[in-house]
Amino acid sequence: MRSLPETHVVLFDIDGTLVSSQVSELDEKRRYVDAIREVTGKVPQVNPSLFAGMVDPQICRTILAETGIDERSIESCLPKVLSRMSQAYQKMPKKVALNHGVRELLEILIRSKSHVLGVLTGNLSSIGKEKLAAAGIEGYFQESFYGDHFIDRFALVDYAVNTCVSKYRLPERKNVLIIGDTPLDVKAANAAQATSIGVASGVYSMKQLSVGGAVHVFRNLVPTKSLLNALDFNT
Repeated sequence: MRSLPETHVVLFDIDGTLVSSQVSELDEKRRYVDAIREVTGKVPQVNPSLFAGMVDPQICRTILAETGIDERSIESCLPKVLSRMSQAYQKMPKKVALNHGVRELLEILIRSKSHVLGVLTGNLSSIGKEKLAAAGIEGYFQESFYGDHFIDRFALVDYAVNTCVSKYRLPERKNVLIIGDTPLDVKAANAAQATSIGVASGVYSMKQLSVGGAVHVFRNLVPTKSLLNALDFNT
């Protein structure tokens, strides 16, 4: 009797992985700048690429500190900044473009009975959901893990892996496959004992992702045989 395939949970980062970080860079900068300016009256200098892989609360805290706001004031205004940023992003016109191969890969994986698809992103939930909707791919994902209540990527990823292992009764933590475009994505996945898959569709190269410890590295998410094999998808 043929045994059933093991379940794998595939968690995708959003910015730089599913959607182009180059296309949305100005939108990303604007959501931080506008929110911080409206709450504090200060205009911060923001380079979104420097924060790739971090979570929104951590990014805002860092920008506020760099703007010269003291720690006590940061604690006071951070919730207001995050709330304002969420509201502003939902209302603003957005430029969102899927990275090469994303829709084709999702179409293949969504038909698999042994794969569960999800997103794992440092975005606030309201912002991440807006991006997925704008890209037209929100319907592909059964699971979602956002950065609202986390201060760093490692805590977020560990929580996501623990949740998936428990919910789907996975035999091993490596059955959670985490796909991201930054070395921080890779390191957090490895720290959580998940399977790290790096994709060089953001600001980091294949070499940088490989040196960062990714178990598998790909140029993009075009569903090649080697990528499908890494995802343990058998055609």
